[in-house]
Amino acid sequence: MFISIFIFSIILIAIALIGLGIQTFFSKKKDFPETRIGHNKTLRKNKIYCIKTEQVVLDKNYKQVKGIKTVCSDC
Repeated sequence: MFISIFIFSIILIAIALIGLGIQTFFSKKKDFPETRIGHNKTLRKNKIYCIKTEQVVLDKNYKQVKGIKTVCSDC
């Protein structure tokens, strides 16, 4: 009983991975979305910055303006 459920779950996981691979290979958009905060345009547009940048802004009592530059390049 356990072996049959285990094999069935492995087969379902394999089908899901193959489906994701096919979807990624044949998708028209070839770039993966940017997930780092400092490099994501949508997050910057919503005024969400890297924690290091926000800390520098808070420490120096700057107002957050539209053209704020990021301090760190790692995030």
